[in-house]
Formats: sequence, C-alpha cells, structure tokens
Amino acid sequence: MKKVRWDGYQAKREGFVRIRAKLGFERKPSSRARDQEERELLFQLDKSRLESWKRTGKFEVLGPRKIKFKI
Repeated sequence: MKKVRWDGYQAKREGFVRIRAKLGFERKPSSRARDQEERELLFQLDKSRLESWKRTGKFEVLGPRKIKFKI
C-alpha cells in the first residue's frame, strides 16, 4: 500500500478546494451533447457489438439480472 504524508496531502487538498470554490462547485457534463442521428448510430453499434459477443460466446445471459462475460 502506498504511504501518504498527511501534511502534504492536506496542503494539496486545501489548494484544490480553494480553486474549486473560485471556479464553482457545479459538475460539468462528462460527455458532449449528441444529436439524435449520432445517438441512434451509437446505439446500433452497441447493439451489434453485443450480438456478436453473444454469437461468439463472450457474453451470455444467465437470467433476468445475471450475465456471464468472458474476457
């Protein structure tokens, strides 16, 4: 386990909190907004990837809330 010097960590954290207070505490969105066409395309790609995993045996649905995923 990595050892952490508490004094150094606390000083670093104080600086971070000050900067966040100046900039605002709101969380920024993690991804950009996508238009409808792009969302549909990404959904189709995800669906086809999942189907190919099912065909090759990488992904298996065992029950309503259980799955098996082989890496």
